[in-house]
Amino acid sequence: MKPLRPGPQLGVAVSGGGDSVALMLLVSLWRDWLGQKDQPVPDVTVLTVDHGLRREAAQEARQVGRWARALGFSHKTLKWVPAEKPSANIQQAARDARYSLLTGWAGAREADLLVAHHLDDQAETFLIRLQRGSGVDGLAAMTPVSVKAGVRVLRPLLTVPQARLRATLRVHQQKWVEDPSNEDARFLRVQVRKALPLLDELGLTRDRLVETALRMTRARAALDDMCDQVERAAVCWCEEGFARVALRPLREVPDEIALRLLARILKGVTGSVYAPRLQGLEALLTAVRTGSLQGGRTLGGAKWSAAGKWPGVNSGDEMVVLREGAGLPAEPLTLKPGGQAVWDGRFRVMRPKKLVAGEVRALGADGLKLAVSLARENPQAYGCDLPHQVPRPVLHALPAYWREGGLRAQPHLGFFAPECGGVFEARFIGGRPRGDG
Repeated sequence: MKPLRPGPQLGVAVSGGGDSVALMLLVSLWRDWLGQKDQPVPDVTVLTVDHGLRREAAQEARQVGRWARALGFSHKTLKWVPAEKPSANIQQAARDARYSLLTGWAGAREADLLVAHHLDDQAETFLIRLQRGSGVDGLAAMTPVSVKAGVRVLRPLLTVPQARLRATLRVHQQKWVEDPSNEDARFLRVQVRKALPLLDELGLTRDRLVETALRMTRARAALDDMCDQVERAAVCWCEEGFARVALRPLREVPDEIALRLLARILKGVTGSVYAPRLQGLEALLTAVRTGSLQGGRTLGGAKWSAAGKWPGVNSGDEMVVLREGAGLPAEPLTLKPGGQAVWDGRFRVMRPKKLVAGEVRALGADGLKLAVSLARENPQAYGCDLPHQVPRPVLHALPAYWREGGLRAQPHLGFFAPECGGVFEARFIGGRPRGDG
């Protein structure tokens, strides 16, 4: 744990399966060791996501809660309640929902998130991504520390085989839950798991696959360093949550660096954890280099277009990348007094304790009109300063604070209702500031 530099607040993701229960047990032993050494002991909460996809899920979450409390941890069940459950690619949708709920909880408390990925997961993930035609990034090994939606995700078990985790559970007489989906051959990960013994006969052992993934990680680090340099020269991240990109550097660098930068811009603007398929990025790069962006393109939840498309925005030799409105969160976000959370994967929103109860959702075209109208009718009570050279769709996609159907605050516009006192905050976390810093 020491190299991961865990913070004082930790959330441990525990589904009830053997891997995550082993992580919970080991965190308990580590916490006890810290106490014996008179070192600071973190505040640990065990988190279980109930996807509602199996009848037994709620009961299993309660069982995890009992195990967690027996180890001296508090426990929280996070429920996935989408408007409509997916009918296809269920595992991916559930995984996305799981990380959204877990990072949402952790982000609101400035906590680190611990997950139980282990050595066997590294090999399985490598093969799955190879089957999907992934490039260097996809084939690189998972890292002990990563960041999702502004939350540090820690993986302390990446060098530990699954068999050792199960042996540890048996030694400590700790039970766990077997998820039947882990044996369902309809899922690609299960198919890959069953194929691994056959690959052993060809010399493609688990350790050889992981070794290759680690080499890909070294290659990714070198490419990321080159991409950082181009980003500093080409990308201006704007506090309203969009990017302005100089096109000349994209035309001059190798394809791999340009594609990597486009993926980075997309994830920053949309708040997405994942980049789109490589074919989409390659088509976008072709459009950038041939100057055929005038009409605009949509990719991965972002709108890409020449800067001259937007009135008031200087054109020059650059493009504007902004959040597509269709992908904005449909459900409002409720903040507790003094609470904070990540909205749309792009903005960290904070509600001070003195701010009246309400919810966070997109400003939208109607909200923007309302803010302008109220400021004109009563400039002493309301302010509204529209940012220059910001496309209107960017303003529509900003987070705003609403109460009882009325707009109460939007800090980027300087708009605050009298009772808000200018205290609702929304900070863009998706991109990086331009410059050497």
